[in-house]
Amino acid sequence: MKKFLIILILALSLISFSKVFVEDGKVVFTFNEALDAKVVYLAGTFNNWSPNTLAMEKVDGVWKVSLELEPGTYQYKYVIEGKNWKEDSEAPGYVDDGFGGKNGIFTLVDKDGTLVVLEEKVEKPKLRINEDFDPELMFVDEEGYVVIRFKYDGQADYVTIAGNFNNWDAQDIECYEVDDGLWEAVLELDEGQYQYKFVVNGSEWVVDKNAPAFVDDGFGGENGYFEVFKKDGKLMVGLKDK
Repeated sequence: MKKFLIILILALSLISFSKVFVEDGKVVFTFNEALDAKVVYLAGTFNNWSPNTLAMEKVDGVWKVSLELEPGTYQYKYVIEGKNWKEDSEAPGYVDDGFGGKNGIFTLVDKDGTLVVLEEKVEKPKLRINEDFDPELMFVDEEGYVVIRFKYDGQADYVTIAGNFNNWDAQDIECYEVDDGLWEAVLELDEGQYQYKFVVNGSEWVVDKNAPAFVDDGFGGENGYFEVFKKDGKLMVGLKDK
């Protein structure tokens, strides 16, 4: 997967010239709007979208805050005086926020020991739609978790799931065998586009045949692909436009 991550980094583009950057090992967010506001907060996937816990400081006429973040992909918005949500007009990238607007998005990577903010391409990749997708094997449960069930006919001592939601870490998220040859992954995900594979016995990377769609994995194979989105106020998983 190291080769995959290198290709992913290249695909994400060069260092962003936006107002999100790394300084002294921290990710710095700067916002040069709402300068007459009494306070501006930063909200995102890194603080469960809390609108009033990360207050920014006005420095030289610009709102600013610095965070210690691990490598990963993050979405964010600014919240003016704790109530008016505002997208970053100079974000490294954008993604649909599910409400007709956009969230800022960026990927933070460790490149030779140095943290780098990369632009996140948010255009939908070229998809091969799975016409045989079974929604009973991928759904959102009553508690809002994305559940993915994976059928495997071979011998599996243990199964994990890896994707762009956990930096393709093959050991991070363990699946549970809920029936003979049927493994279940339970994920807490925000709205967005996701690619994934299952990993059998720590070494065999396997495409989920029941993924809603498939995308090129860069190695002559495919990754499973799905989207998490809201419809009529309800969290859904599958393909938003299908």
